[in-house]
Amino acid sequence: MVFERANKWNGLKRPFNSVFTKLFAVILISGTLLVLGITVIGWHGLKENRQNFFRNNLAQYGMYLVRDLEENLNLEHALELSQRLFFIIRFEGENISWQTAPGIPPLEKVHFREWTDKSADPFLLINKSNPDSFVNVRFGRYQKQGVVTVDTIHGRFIFAEKHDDWGEISFFLPWIIAVLGLIGLILTGTWLALRWIMKPVSWLSDGVSALGEGDLEFRLPEKRGDELGNLARAFNRMSESLREMLNAREQLLLDVSHELRSPLTRMKVGLEFITANSYQESLQSDVQEMEQMVTEILETARLKSEYGKIDLQPTDLVLLIEKACLMFEGKAPGIRFENYAEKCAALVDVEQIQTVLKNILANALKYSAPESDPIKVRLSRDDSGIQLEIQDYGQGIPDEEMDLIFEPFYRVDKSRNKKTGGYGLGLSLCKTIIEAHGGTISVKSSMGQGAIFLLLLPNSSSTI
Repeated sequence: MVFERANKWNGLKRPFNSVFTKLFAVILISGTLLVLGITVIGWHGLKENRQNFFRNNLAQYGMYLVRDLEENLNLEHALELSQRLFFIIRFEGENISWQTAPGIPPLEKVHFREWTDKSADPFLLINKSNPDSFVNVRFGRYQKQGVVTVDTIHGRFIFAEKHDDWGEISFFLPWIIAVLGLIGLILTGTWLALRWIMKPVSWLSDGVSALGEGDLEFRLPEKRGDELGNLARAFNRMSESLREMLNAREQLLLDVSHELRSPLTRMKVGLEFITANSYQESLQSDVQEMEQMVTEILETARLKSEYGKIDLQPTDLVLLIEKACLMFEGKAPGIRFENYAEKCAALVDVEQIQTVLKNILANALKYSAPESDPIKVRLSRDDSGIQLEIQDYGQGIPDEEMDLIFEPFYRVDKSRNKKTGGYGLGLSLCKTIIEAHGGTISVKSSMGQGAIFLLLLPNSSSTI
């Protein structure tokens, strides 16, 4: 069965389908919700007392500030306080008025909030010893700018926040950068930690793809001691077991096939001394079928062996295909060779390619009805290589069996009907031969519409 090896960049192409990304997103969302939950609970917990807390502390601080300004009622001292406290200070008295900087809004536009409970006025509570020192205190806002007015016996003090957005940003900018840097550092550390934890999953994906392609020598790293490391070790044991079972199966086939050759030879010799009749012809057909099966098994094993080599010779594929088609001349529904070039030179093993053509053409005829359209053979060449298409209009191949027809001993006809012949070794041998030439073989089919076998051979610089 053919599997496509997993692309190492799949995580980049489809990041939201990655288990690693999903885990990272879950941790990120969970952490965010946890922080928000704690913040909301804390905010509601302080909601009842925070207003009085800030108001009383602000009032206490304002009282000291006003007293300090009354004791040093001059612009120089106010300027020093303004620069230090980020306030704009204005004083309006009977004889003098001054302001540390422009920016105080018109008081008639400020939305002031009066104290609803005069007995709870923090300034009055703090200054009970001299209740006449503070006549009126008002808090308000204008376009997000806080304003406080304090009327005293000496005059009116007006405090306003400096309406300088860049100044506020520049004040908090180092803290913002520090917080963002810390968040980035935490996220990066989380990302790297998850990547390290989930690394065996990526190894396992590569291993499954390699195993599906038939690479039974592929092994996963066994560096981890956790559950994922145990999974990698289990995969390696499974791969080793599969390799041993397949090797044992192939060796058994080779041994049996090799041992069958001698009795088959004796049977062929013995059949020559039997009087020719239908019984003798049937036996000869069976012996020839067994001999072909043994030959195909041994040839497949030879080509897969590191010592099995093909004999490449400069060959005109046009002539080779024409000879193969002539072998089936007169058999319905017939074969039509559609060639668009007089010659097509390539380096191939003539006998092996003849075997491929013979097996595929025989299958096409076998599964085609006599009244169907003739089988079409097309030969073409381009920069990608030499393409050979063999199309029939027979019964077709079921979708679920498309990846299995090149497996040894697999047949679409489960009944093993002798009329369809073979033991499921022909297409497996074709695949082995084409791959030994550095090419590929594939099939496209729809039930009731036939099948198209596509053979792709590499280009060569040989000439004839």
